[in-house]
Amino acid sequence: MEVRGLGDPKLNTRQDKILKLVRELGYVSIDNLSAQFGVSQQTIRRDIIFLDSQNLVLRHHGGAGVRPGADRLAYPNRKGRNALAKEEIGKLIASQIPNGASLFIDIGTTMASVAEALTSHENLKIITNHIDVVYTLCEQTDFEIIMTGGLVRNRDRAISDDTTAEFLRRFRVDFGIFGVGSLTDDGQLLDYHYRDSQASRAAMEIARIKFAGFDHSKLNASALMPFAHVAEIDAIFTDNKLAPEVTRLVEMNNVELHITNGGDGRE
Repeated sequence: MEVRGLGDPKLNTRQDKILKLVRELGYVSIDNLSAQFGVSQQTIRRDIIFLDSQNLVLRHHGGAGVRPGADRLAYPNRKGRNALAKEEIGKLIASQIPNGASLFIDIGTTMASVAEALTSHENLKIITNHIDVVYTLCEQTDFEIIMTGGLVRNRDRAISDDTTAEFLRRFRVDFGIFGVGSLTDDGQLLDYHYRDSQASRAAMEIARIKFAGFDHSKLNASALMPFAHVAEIDAIFTDNKLAPEVTRLVEMNNVELHITNGGDGRE
């Protein structure tokens, strides 16, 4: 199957941007695209139908996702997006983890930055379903690392299937460190995939202290599956101020809010 690159001459500017968003995020909804581009949902639907006909995206009810064969493009693109912010968030989270702790590290590019920042620690015990986390910590540390079994998803180097949540529930850890597909104004933490949300929910149950780390691009992003609410989180680590509605929820529920030194959401 042919997988075209961005900037294909058959695409108009909006379609090119939609394709880029699909490859960065894995899934985009018609509702969000319509609001973002200031055009009707019918216009976006026609764009998606065209992109699907060109084998560039996979059309879903209500949106579009990455086609098989294009998966390998997404993770490197996303890893470079807001890279400095993710690095600083990773360092901030790592500063809260004591030597000798046990922890779960979630999937996602920000979680890869957390792993990088943890390499100077000692005697950690880590459970993860993220291949990049395992690779980083195996190469640079002698930590005890447990990796969940299951299907490897090439697009984001995650291991996630119906057995992942069941596997995680066998354990108890001091800290759960979670990536976030989206944080909504009503305080919902969402993921893009059902299986990922189930794994994150299981990890929430086994973690005594729960951290969420994400950059400003995740605020009201187009993720689908809720796995937690800010009221269940002990601390949030990000690079920008939250919406006033979320800030109120954070304060009401005594959630610690850590913002990196950049603090304005710009790299």
